[in-house]
Amino acid sequence: MPTKLRWSMLTLLVVLTAGLFLAGQDQAPQTPQRGHGAMGAAANSPDAHLQMLAEKLNLTDEQKAKLKPILQDQSQQLKALHDDTSLSPEQKTAKKKAIHESFQDQINAVLTPEQQTKFKEMKHETMEKHQ
Repeated sequence: MPTKLRWSMLTLLVVLTAGLFLAGQDQAPQTPQRGHGAMGAAANSPDAHLQMLAEKLNLTDEQKAKLKPILQDQSQQLKALHDDTSLSPEQKTAKKKAIHESFQDQINAVLTPEQQTKFKEMKHETMEKHQ
């Protein structure tokens, strides 16, 4: 994969996960946001993220069951990273990238090739809106 494309994908993953993490910090009940792109609803919680993916990618019940613990684990790791005051901002950024890459591979392993293509398109659309 070309380096520029890899960095673009990595940047997108950081943006998406940051949105998931930051939205998850609000203690008030959360509802999916409309009009914020395909990934807008995903910013609320692992469950909202799963629901959005299920709708957009037409996930099977088996895929949803496999993705739920992956998304929960990702959320927990990102929260722990956010709460870790011993790391510099640069270290946190590097660790976020590593977490995103790890979970991206896990998510793709559950998806069909067609779903992977659609998921990639969704991430690309979200990235364009945030630039």
